[in-house]
Amino acid sequence: VGVRGLASRGMVWAQRTLDIFERLGIAHEVVAKGVRWNLGRVLCRDAAVTSFSLQAQPDMRHNGFANLQQYYVEKFLVEALQREPLAELRWLNEVVAVRSAEDHVELDVTTPDGAYTTCARWVLACDGANSRVRTALGIVPRLHDRTEDRWIIIDVILRSGEWPEERWTWLDASANDGRAVWRHKMADDTWRLDFQLAPNEDPAVVTTESAMRERVAKLVGPDVAFDIAWSGAWGYRHECLDDLRRGRVLFVGDAAHLVAPFGARGGNGGIQDADNLGWKLALHLQGLAGEAVLDSYGHERKHAALENIRQARRSSRFVYPGAHSSAALWRDAIIALAPDHDWAARMINTGRLCTPAIYPASALAAGTHAQTGVALPNVVLSSEGPGASPPRTTLHQILGPWFTALVLSDDLPSQRAAHPLLHWVAVGQHCDGAGRAALARQLSRPADAGAVWLIRPDQHVMAVLSIDEVN
Repeated sequence: VGVRGLASRGMVWAQRTLDIFERLGIAHEVVAKGVRWNLGRVLCRDAAVTSFSLQAQPDMRHNGFANLQQYYVEKFLVEALQREPLAELRWLNEVVAVRSAEDHVELDVTTPDGAYTTCARWVLACDGANSRVRTALGIVPRLHDRTEDRWIIIDVILRSGEWPEERWTWLDASANDGRAVWRHKMADDTWRLDFQLAPNEDPAVVTTESAMRERVAKLVGPDVAFDIAWSGAWGYRHECLDDLRRGRVLFVGDAAHLVAPFGARGGNGGIQDADNLGWKLALHLQGLAGEAVLDSYGHERKHAALENIRQARRSSRFVYPGAHSSAALWRDAIIALAPDHDWAARMINTGRLCTPAIYPASALAAGTHAQTGVALPNVVLSSEGPGASPPRTTLHQILGPWFTALVLSDDLPSQRAAHPLLHWVAVGQHCDGAGRAALARQLSRPADAGAVWLIRPDQHVMAVLSIDEVN
């Protein structure tokens, strides 16, 4: 596993993603191996202009996020797949041609042992920004914008202990000739450093060992010893397919949409794509839903992708406004005011961490209630329960495998609709006093409110209804 060796690549895993990992059985490994910082600082001209603290979230199963190199996450996912009897992994298989038919897809595949052709009822193209499957079908994503802003990642191993475990963002670091730098702590005493490049810098030159060591030494100081673990130059653009489905091929992750890395929206967004699609495909393959349920995947996840693009674009414009532009003047004014004015400090946007999408109205997000379409927060309901340390019960643990009618009271209604895909739960039966208070804070509804929340298999709220409306 790992792309081009031990590459950090995606490395900030958001709370929503950790909740998905919980269902896949790997969250404990990601959190245990990962790193979490509580304090972030933004510096301009090497002086701190603002800082922020991430508050503990005792109401929630997972506290914010975890920083962990992508190759570790890939390793944990591969091991989980190897434990799954329905999954088959074929390494070193390359798709070189795709032919779509009305009821199947043919794939031509090459391997070190020879070529073969295989057929599938459905194909999920998760093959990245330069998707071979997408190209084979003649699909070109819509380009929303492209920037000349380029960066180099240099992952360094630094064991001196001289750096506090904080996230630092320099908007114009003197150590990088007045350009931006990010600093993140990851596992194994490894720090992710992102250096913004000058417009005329050649990636082939800046990635030489001597050039990278010189660049890092300017930042960490000449007397600090470090090793370079990995490096890679990168730029970014914003793209999205007009339709995430083409016949029996569905596009997932970077093959479907590209977004700047500000706010960790790429890897987290791809994981949430798969989480949205998996249960829908399972329903269809088991004959429990028509193909329309797969169309809802494209509708919902394109909506999420475009929102991620909007948010990332705001961050990218702040970090790279362009020379002599009104955006640059506006940014400089905000930075100048930030040390003395909280409202200005809140406007500094160097990459706000992604949040789960709120899905638009559809057959799978029905109703006008404010919570319809949102991801159900994984609230800690009780200090007692299996499978956690310390043991506790969370909201996601009590949901059914398909759809759940979550009753915000202590008892289930005596007259309630029965359906093989619908699981009824009275949330009050699983709450202690602290859990009731946490639920009220997170849902803005007390646990005895009596409403029925219809929850989808991906833990998004399908509707909030009265018991009569459910029946």
